Amino acid sequence: MTAALFVGLATLDIAYAVDHYPGEDTKTQAQDQFLGAGGPAANAAVAYAIVSGQEPTLITALGRHQLADLVRNDLTSHRVTVVDATPDSVDRPPVSSIVVAMEAQSRTVVGLDAARIHAPFTTEFTQYVDQASVVLVDGHHPDLAIGVARHATKIGVPVVLDAGRWKPVHDQLLPLVDVAICSSAFAPPGFDGDSAALLDHLRATGPKHAAVTRGPEPILYTADGRHGAIDVTPVTRADTLGAGDILHGAFCDDYGHSRDFVGALTRGSAVATLSCQSFGTRRWAESVSELRR
Repeated sequence: MTAALFVGLATLDIAYAVDHYPGEDTKTQAQDQFLGAGGPAANAAVAYAIVSGQEPTLITALGRHQLADLVRNDLTSHRVTVVDATPDSVDRPPVSSIVVAMEAQSRTVVGLDAARIHAPFTTEFTQYVDQASVVLVDGHHPDLAIGVARHATKIGVPVVLDAGRWKPVHDQLLPLVDVAICSSAFAPPGFDGDSAALLDHLRATGPKHAAVTRGPEPILYTADGRHGAIDVTPVTRADTLGAGDILHGAFCDDYGHSRDFVGALTRGSAVATLSCQSFGTRRWAESVSELRR
């Protein structure tokens, strides 16, 4: 069975777990620390590898900086094949500093995205699309996302969009994707409505299926013209870092072979909930067997 292809951002994440968010101009002793690859597409690829047992491919931009080696080594250690669109770059990859306040169930991220990185799409990347069961794009490298999505659409490989916040590239991506999974923060220009209205707006732009994740609130979706909701299991002292990314990775595993949108979304939600029960974006893998019981 062919594996999924992920296209988008890979960062170096440095995360700290604390009880409460620190006050300004203070020093705080963290309870725990996570250091590893982050970013929507990268986290989703790792999650896919964990739940599927397969080796997905990630097309991203890393380069030759020593910090990029930390990101690359973490990804490959989790059985993700990394294809670098900027192999000769000597610039630092984006680094995110993250504070996870466990009691408040919130995370605060300070970092850079891919806005300063140009990752061109070339025809050599089409070979990875040809071999994919499903493609996920996060829009952080616009040229890569559009080029891959166009080729996938041409040959009939389903495209999933991870949309956290609106980006200009979404105007071009939405007509090319089969599934759009957005956060409640996703707000297209000129749109002024609730999550249910957002689903209708998304469907009108091209995707066959759409969903809006809302943290601990039920996930809203539209499939085959019908609206529905998937309840989210509550978690105490949750670490929500990367939960949406992990949902997308687990969704791609299920949807890649079943084409069952609601079933895959339900499965993805369960895996994301599991990930919130431990600190960081990797430790949940130790408990993933619980979902198979």
